[in-house]
Amino acid sequence: MKIRKHKKNKKESISPEVALSSEFVDVVDEQEMARDSKIRSYVFKPLKIIFKAGTLLIASIFFIVIFTGLGIYLKYSKEFDSVKPQSNSTQLILYDKDGKEFFRGFGAAEPGRMTLAEIPEVVKQSTLAAEDIDYYKHGPIDFKSIARAVYFNWQESKQTGLGKIKDLMQADNYTQGGSTITQQLVKNIYLTQEKTFNRKIKEMVFAYKLESRYSKDKILEMYLNEIYYGEQSLGIKNAAKVYFNKDVKDLTLAEASMLAGLPQAPSSYTPLDEKNLQASRKRQEYVLQQMLLAGYINIDQAKTAANDYLEYSGKNEVFDKYPYFSQYVKESLEKELGVSDIEDKGYRVYTTLDPAKQEIADRQAKAGIKSLASRGATNAAVVIADPKTNQILAMVGGIDWEKSKVNVATSDRQPGSSFKPIVYSTALENGYTAATILNDKYVNFGGLPPYIPKNYNGGYSGYVTVRNALARSLNIPAVEMGKLVGIDKVIALAHQLGITTINQPAENYGLSLSLGSAEVKLIDMVEVYSSFANLGTRYSQTAITKIMDKNSQEIKISSRERQTVLSPETAYIISNILSDNKARSATFGTTSPLKTDKITAVKTGTTDDYADSWTVGFSPDLVVGVWMGNNDRTPMKRVSGIEGAAYIWHDVITECLKDVPDKQFEKPPTVQEAWINSYNGTLASYQGSPNLLEFFKPNTIPTTKNDLTYLKQF
Repeated sequence: MKIRKHKKNKKESISPEVALSSEFVDVVDEQEMARDSKIRSYVFKPLKIIFKAGTLLIASIFFIVIFTGLGIYLKYSKEFDSVKPQSNSTQLILYDKDGKEFFRGFGAAEPGRMTLAEIPEVVKQSTLAAEDIDYYKHGPIDFKSIARAVYFNWQESKQTGLGKIKDLMQADNYTQGGSTITQQLVKNIYLTQEKTFNRKIKEMVFAYKLESRYSKDKILEMYLNEIYYGEQSLGIKNAAKVYFNKDVKDLTLAEASMLAGLPQAPSSYTPLDEKNLQASRKRQEYVLQQMLLAGYINIDQAKTAANDYLEYSGKNEVFDKYPYFSQYVKESLEKELGVSDIEDKGYRVYTTLDPAKQEIADRQAKAGIKSLASRGATNAAVVIADPKTNQILAMVGGIDWEKSKVNVATSDRQPGSSFKPIVYSTALENGYTAATILNDKYVNFGGLPPYIPKNYNGGYSGYVTVRNALARSLNIPAVEMGKLVGIDKVIALAHQLGITTINQPAENYGLSLSLGSAEVKLIDMVEVYSSFANLGTRYSQTAITKIMDKNSQEIKISSRERQTVLSPETAYIISNILSDNKARSATFGTTSPLKTDKITAVKTGTTDDYADSWTVGFSPDLVVGVWMGNNDRTPMKRVSGIEGAAYIWHDVITECLKDVPDKQFEKPPTVQEAWINSYNGTLASYQGSPNLLEFFKPNTIPTTKNDLTYLKQF
């Protein structure tokens, strides 16, 4: 009998113990699928979200970059449309009143413009080889060159890791650059030299704008005219002159290749500095190699140029025709603009200098010293001004700039009797008159030691009027008047009239101030006398009419307000006394150098031991002040004001007024006239000599006999 084996079906194979129904199996499968789906949901859904968010973020960043870049481009593009090219000139230039240059400082001069057609091929080719060999092949930005520069600088960097990246962000660390000629031009004439990322972006935008406005040829022309070659030379024309004293058209290949290599680092490559000779030669060889590579020259030409001996001139020198005047203008500029080192800002300054009068002053000052050299006089100073404007027309600060650069015209010196008109002006402003009687006699004014002034001639004249005392330059009456009116008032008026010194209390000076014992400046004394010539009206003194910056923009300067510093009557009376040759003849004679062939008013001054000789005088149109002496204050051999400075003054003002019509000092309508007794200052009983026609301020004509009791104190 055969035993039949039981066959298990597939379902039975699931479990040896229990046979499951198909429905149960389907349920299990569905649960497994649900579980798998849930797992996939947990895992993939966040990934999808992250992916979508990342895509959105990248898209957002992309659009932000695009729109930010567009915004920056539009912003800088608009800025370029309004910006003006700047000049890189640093040279201070001074012009005279006719617009002619008389001073050019040691700085970068304004470029001498040339068209590209005027510039020889060798110069253009050497420049392209040195700075941008593919200039005509790429756009405003050479990205290939930038990539090459980045790679090269990365390799050259001695830093590691992030340090290399930091090095790439610092332009100072570059050993190779990637800027095109267009970019370099932009950097030089449109932007500052700051090295920031923002400026670099602006440079790139400006480069695109520049090439959209100008042709490649025009940009190269501008580059050659504007680039800095070192040694204060802007542009190829100046560079050729400074380095080789040549015109550009005459430059050889050797010279052109040397110049072409300089703009990359002018101070490091300048061949005029011996320590840079090797570096400049190496740079020149690089330029020649690039020219050879570009096919501009052949190997023989390159070798010949590399071995050529170059003779340098270094001709960029200071041009200074009138050094003392220039020095004064530069000092005035520093005060006006509030900056130091004024010579490297590229200012163009228009001055009041009258070259004809300057030449006269220079010549006569030297002649005057030559004539008195045997009496110990070694130097002289002259200042000429227009009293109506108080503009300085000429200034001689000394006769030899090379021997002494001290400007005596602006130095402190004792003025002697040339200070007396200030004392008597104070008197007229305080109730005294030209007819006031003063006592010229021996007077001990007290003090320890006692102050006992003496007249120049050692004698006395008894009673004298103010006119006689001032015209004859008597010392004792001047001291009397200083005491009567008050030294403090004299100092106050001196400041009003233009004196910038004498800044201590009155008691520090004492009565001797009336005789000019306090130090003043010649230039200030000229300002004082200008007020007399201009009927008491004063403008602040100036030598500058206009200042232009290096970009031809006018710089606003201080306004010069008109001031009344003296009554017109006082100014006229002082002028009349100082022009009275008859009144001064008792001391100076009738034919002294104080007398000219035109109507002029003048006053001399002499200090103790003849250390200073002064003469200051004026016509209605001109003021001339002269000092003579020695810078170290060594006394001269009896050279007084009348014997020294007066001769220079006479010759200067005579020559300056030679072609000017003679003119009376304008008499204000308020000035009154009366005949007086010149011995006692009372009203005269008749007109004519020995009585004198005198001039008075309103309501000051004496009506009774003078009360002379005030003289008893002397």
